[in-house]
Amino acid sequence: MEKDYWIKRFEYLEKMQMVNESKYMEELTRQYVVALEKIKKEIQQWFIRFSVNNQISLQEAKKWLDSSELNELKWDINEYIKYGKENGIDLIWRKELENASAKVHISRLNELMIQIKEQVEKLYTLQEEDTSKFIIDSYKDTYYTTAYELQKGYNVGFNINVLDDILIKKLISKPWATDNMTFSDRIWKNKKELIHILENDLTQSILKGEAPDQVIEKISKTFKTSRSKAGRLVMTESAFFSSAARKDCFNDLWVQKYEIVATLDSHTSDICRELDGKVFDMKDYEPGVTAPPFHVWCRSTTAPWFEDEFEFGERAARNTNGKTYYIPGNIIYDDWYKRFVA
Repeated sequence: MEKDYWIKRFEYLEKMQMVNESKYMEELTRQYVVALEKIKKEIQQWFIRFSVNNQISLQEAKKWLDSSELNELKWDINEYIKYGKENGIDLIWRKELENASAKVHISRLNELMIQIKEQVEKLYTLQEEDTSKFIIDSYKDTYYTTAYELQKGYNVGFNINVLDDILIKKLISKPWATDNMTFSDRIWKNKKELIHILENDLTQSILKGEAPDQVIEKISKTFKTSRSKAGRLVMTESAFFSSAARKDCFNDLWVQKYEIVATLDSHTSDICRELDGKVFDMKDYEPGVTAPPFHVWCRSTTAPWFEDEFEFGERAARNTNGKTYYIPGNIIYDDWYKRFVA
């Protein structure tokens, strides 16, 4: 079989993975837009209640809420706490809410920050949950489609173990980068940073006597930056664990060598250009070093590399515990999955 066959097939798989990432990025963007719209509404209503001539001084912002306003806020806080318990919101935030609920005095500015932080907490809780699911699905999809392409390419079919979501979740919960942080750690760090910047933005805007539209414009820019960070995080984590899934599948299916396949165009990085076409032993497979991703937004992938066209088929027949079957080269993925996975 021509070696170009594997390059083309695995380039195609990488493109499909990028399509899935783009779809998830659209959903992530939607979540940020929804959260920002709710925060804008909270800011506008707050200014309507407390500003004079569309402005409010820091002194006015730090005044205590009156008894009816405080009771209304505490009702909201109790709803936030209830929502947090039902949806797994960060325990630290829930504790902050419980402390706020017990206070006799809360300032107008603190009231607004509580409402803003609630939207941020909801956003990042949903982001962590959805990103975790996306990475697990990406790992499984990469593993199965890799096995499918190998078996279809050599017309040899045999059973593949069903991947366990719990085991994959444990895998993705382990740090892999030099900073020793997991993707959940990075999401939490980004959330903390966003809240800190929003607090500073809001306080500085009040000190400058800015109108609500100016405050909202500043906060919108901060949200855009945060959304970009979330996008980089998703793409980097997805690329790493997709590469890890391909490595695991190659090892499970007795592939001995692999080749780096870079997407070559005007955007290709120097490191990807340099490594394109390089062949490595599977024992040397290390994402970020001898396998993708080599950098943020990396579009390189790996393909199996065989000394001769019988290597995979003979190894499969010799090493599989179950039976091997002849399968047609035009078998579709769904039929293959039903027969050898499901």
